[in-house]
Amino acid sequence: SQEQIHVPVYHPTPSRSRLASQLTEEEQIRIAQRIGLIHHLPKGVYDPGRDGSEKKIRECVICMMDFEYGDPIRFLPCMHIYHKDCIDDWLMRSFTCPSCMEPVDAALLSSYETN
Repeated sequence: SQEQIHVPVYHPTPSRSRLASQLTEEEQIRIAQRIGLIHHLPKGVYDPGRDGSEKKIRECVICMMDFEYGDPIRFLPCMHIYHKDCIDDWLMRSFTCPSCMEPVDAALLSSYETN
Protein backbone atom coordinates (compact mmCIF):
# COMPACT_ATOMS: atom_id res chain seq x y z
CA SER A 1 0.00 0.00 0.00
CA GLN A 2 1.19 3.52 -0.82
CA GLU A 3 -0.74 5.43 1.83
CA GLN A 4 2.42 6.70 3.53
CA ILE A 5 3.60 8.74 0.53
CA HIS A 6 1.78 12.06 0.31
CA VAL A 7 1.59 12.89 -3.38
CA PRO A 8 -1.19 15.33 -4.28
CA VAL A 9 -4.20 13.56 -5.74
CA TYR A 10 -6.05 15.36 -8.52
CA HIS A 11 -9.42 14.70 -10.07
CA PRO A 12 -9.16 15.43 -13.81
CA THR A 13 -12.81 14.44 -13.98
CA PRO A 14 -15.02 13.94 -10.91
CA SER A 15 -15.05 10.15 -11.33
CA ARG A 16 -11.30 9.80 -11.84
CA SER A 17 -8.56 10.45 -9.34
CA ARG A 18 -4.89 10.37 -10.20
CA LEU A 19 -1.69 11.03 -8.38
CA ALA A 20 0.06 14.16 -9.59
CA SER A 21 2.80 12.00 -11.10
CA GLN A 22 0.29 10.04 -13.23
CA LEU A 23 -1.43 12.94 -14.96
CA THR A 24 -1.30 13.24 -18.71
CA GLU A 25 -0.12 16.53 -20.15
CA GLU A 26 -3.71 17.38 -21.11
CA GLU A 27 -4.90 16.74 -17.54
CA GLN A 28 -2.05 18.84 -16.14
CA ILE A 29 -3.15 21.73 -18.37
CA ARG A 30 -6.79 21.32 -17.36
CA ILE A 31 -5.87 21.31 -13.67
CA ALA A 32 -3.61 24.35 -14.09
CA GLN A 33 -6.49 26.19 -15.80
CA ARG A 34 -8.83 25.15 -13.00
CA ILE A 35 -6.41 26.43 -10.34
CA GLY A 36 -6.21 29.68 -12.31
CA LEU A 37 -10.01 29.98 -12.39
CA ILE A 38 -10.27 29.26 -8.67
CA HIS A 39 -7.77 32.04 -7.95
CA HIS A 40 -9.95 34.48 -9.93
CA LEU A 41 -12.92 33.88 -7.63
CA PRO A 42 -13.32 36.76 -5.19
CA LYS A 43 -12.20 36.09 -1.65
CA GLY A 44 -12.59 37.96 1.58
CA VAL A 45 -12.94 37.49 5.30
CA TYR A 46 -16.18 36.65 7.05
CA ASP A 47 -17.65 39.68 8.74
CA PRO A 48 -21.26 39.10 9.83
CA GLY A 49 -21.69 42.78 10.60
CA ARG A 50 -20.60 44.08 7.23
CA ASP A 51 -23.67 43.43 5.09
CA GLY A 52 -26.91 41.52 5.20
CA SER A 53 -26.12 38.96 2.51
CA GLU A 54 -23.51 37.17 4.60
CA LYS A 55 -25.75 37.01 7.68
CA LYS A 56 -28.07 34.50 6.02
CA ILE A 57 -25.21 32.07 5.46
CA ARG A 58 -23.96 31.03 8.87
CA GLU A 59 -22.09 27.84 8.12
CA CYS A 60 -19.88 26.37 5.46
CA VAL A 61 -21.87 23.51 3.94
CA ILE A 62 -18.66 21.66 3.07
CA CYS A 63 -17.23 21.30 6.59
CA MET A 64 -20.52 22.10 8.42
CA MET A 65 -18.67 24.51 10.73
CA ASP A 66 -20.03 27.95 11.54
CA PHE A 67 -18.19 30.87 10.02
CA GLU A 68 -16.21 32.83 12.60
CA TYR A 69 -15.41 36.52 12.32
CA GLY A 70 -12.26 36.88 10.20
CA ASP A 71 -12.38 33.42 8.56
CA PRO A 72 -10.94 33.49 5.02
CA ILE A 73 -13.87 32.90 2.68
CA ARG A 74 -14.41 32.66 -1.06
CA PHE A 75 -17.47 33.84 -2.99
CA LEU A 76 -18.87 31.85 -5.90
CA PRO A 77 -20.62 33.58 -8.84
CA CYS A 78 -23.97 32.34 -7.41
CA MET A 79 -23.11 34.35 -4.24
CA HIS A 80 -22.76 31.34 -1.95
CA ILE A 81 -19.79 31.60 0.39
CA TYR A 82 -17.49 28.95 1.82
CA HIS A 83 -14.30 28.70 3.81
CA LYS A 84 -11.55 29.38 1.29
CA ASP A 85 -9.68 26.12 1.98
CA CYS A 86 -12.90 24.05 1.86
CA ILE A 87 -14.14 25.43 -1.46
CA ASP A 88 -10.72 25.46 -3.11
CA ASP A 89 -10.37 21.75 -2.34
CA TRP A 90 -13.97 21.06 -3.45
CA LEU A 91 -13.54 22.91 -6.75
CA MET A 92 -10.50 20.79 -7.59
CA ARG A 93 -12.89 17.82 -7.61
CA SER A 94 -16.12 19.30 -8.88
CA PHE A 95 -16.54 22.71 -10.50
CA THR A 96 -20.08 23.17 -9.16
CA CYS A 97 -21.46 25.03 -6.18
CA PRO A 98 -22.06 22.54 -3.36
CA SER A 99 -25.24 24.42 -2.35
CA CYS A 100 -27.06 25.03 -5.62
CA MET A 101 -25.07 22.80 -8.03
CA GLU A 102 -24.63 25.78 -10.37
CA PRO A 103 -21.58 25.13 -12.56
CA VAL A 104 -18.93 27.59 -11.48
CA ASP A 105 -16.77 27.76 -14.57
CA ALA A 106 -19.63 28.57 -16.95
CA ALA A 107 -20.70 31.48 -14.76
CA LEU A 108 -17.11 32.64 -14.44
CA LEU A 109 -16.43 32.56 -18.15
CA SER A 110 -19.61 34.43 -19.01
CA SER A 111 -18.82 37.08 -16.40
CA TYR A 112 -15.36 37.53 -17.94
CA GLU A 113 -16.84 37.93 -21.41
CA THR A 114 -19.25 40.68 -20.34
CA ASN A 115 -16.49 42.78 -18.73
